[in-house]
Amino acid sequence: MALALVTRIPSLVEAQIAAGALRSAGIAAEVFDTGFGAMESPVIEGLGGYRIMAPEEEARDARQILRELKAGPGLGEPEDVAPWTAALQKSAAARGRGMRLVALAVLGAPVIFWLLRLLARGGG
Repeated sequence: MALALVTRIPSLVEAQIAAGALRSAGIAAEVFDTGFGAMESPVIEGLGGYRIMAPEEEARDARQILRELKAGPGLGEPEDVAPWTAALQKSAAARGRGMRLVALAVLGAPVIFWLLRLLARGGG
């Protein structure tokens, strides 16, 4: 039985809920990458999230079920491929801004110390 990727979901809890909903519908779905994701959650988010896998012949039905679940009350509008992609992109953009600030602080510190030392010596 070959497996196919149904979708990727950034949150482990949401991935487990989605897989549970698929299993309730009779689809043998499983969440992949849980061990790695528990250790390296920023990396798993950067890779697109936890993989929801199902048998190839059930993958299309699984995607449709998840679209319908996402379109339910309080869950927002369905998307064509991966319902949780927008949230993942927002978190990646925020993390990217934060990492740029950290890099600036770490890499800029030697330059600042050099300038302060230069000024303390009297300009040269």
